[in-house]
Amino acid sequence: MNTIDPTAPRTGSDNEAACAGGLPVGIISNPHSGRNRRQLHRIERIVADHSGVNHCLTRSPEEIPAALAALADRQVGVLAINGGDGTVGQVLTCLLEDSPFERLPLIVLLPGGTTNMNVGDVGLRGRLDKAVSRLCRWADGERSGCRLLRRPILRVEPGNGRPSACGMFFGAGAIIQGIEYCHANIHSRGLGNEIGPGLAMARTLWGIARRDPRFVKPVSVSIAFDDGPGLPPEDILLLLVSSLERLFLGMRPYWGTGDGPLHTSIIRHDAGRFLRTLPSLLRGRPGRRATEAAGYRSHNVDRVHLMMDGVFTLDGEMYQASRAAGPVTISSAGDVTFVQLQT
Repeated sequence: MNTIDPTAPRTGSDNEAACAGGLPVGIISNPHSGRNRRQLHRIERIVADHSGVNHCLTRSPEEIPAALAALADRQVGVLAINGGDGTVGQVLTCLLEDSPFERLPLIVLLPGGTTNMNVGDVGLRGRLDKAVSRLCRWADGERSGCRLLRRPILRVEPGNGRPSACGMFFGAGAIIQGIEYCHANIHSRGLGNEIGPGLAMARTLWGIARRDPRFVKPVSVSIAFDDGPGLPPEDILLLLVSSLERLFLGMRPYWGTGDGPLHTSIIRHDAGRFLRTLPSLLRGRPGRRATEAAGYRSHNVDRVHLMMDGVFTLDGEMYQASRAAGPVTISSAGDVTFVQLQT
């Protein structure tokens, strides 16, 4: 059996070997995530027909380390994560912080959650049952279109000695109100995929335009990039740090320069002509209005330090930050290689 090391630079022959399939596959499923609540029995039936696929159910984050240790003992070379973005972050945290595998497996993201923003960039899109079937056939050696995508993973240190967490999207400011609105008013009505976040974003922008206090809640943040000095505190409307190249609805709201792995974009509370400028920003094309003087900033960096009091999100999970606990530090936990299988 060929073992693929995703931490090493890949040659064309490596890519061909990895995409040929036939590697032992492990799946971790969160039965409480959005689509799994409705489809888990069907997923289990699909997996049962493929002896080369090992399936573990994790009903709480506390069960993830044991599941990963069991899959490592079985020497799986490909790990599929079947859950929402929060589940993906929890599994990545355990993989990168605890190192249960001697070599990192290739990662497949399955659309088992409600929103699945990470899946939209590096995972298997579409219906969950069809994605699982495609993965199982590939595990049996069936040839299919395959791409390997490398992405850095965020490591967020929340300060005050609290444990680090890993993920692919960090946000603060109006992003928090948008997520809360989406959970309360959109996901509760069964609207998922990219439609739900799209509606939530539209409602959030409408609230910002009307200066609705439910959506205009700036957070005061002092920011330092890499080893530079901390900037004076600013009231920030939107702050995001991500390693994803594509957010939901194809958005790519990064326009900065630099070679760092972390895409960082910041919009001040008093940014000029926000609604006029935003459509181009979401496409990564800032235009002449989106200057630092006007309240728009974007950089690709290695590290971000934030001194703030307030809530931030990492892959949809909420955390509380406080200046008393020290800075929130965001850096790279290393690269992971994702497998995308084409239909």
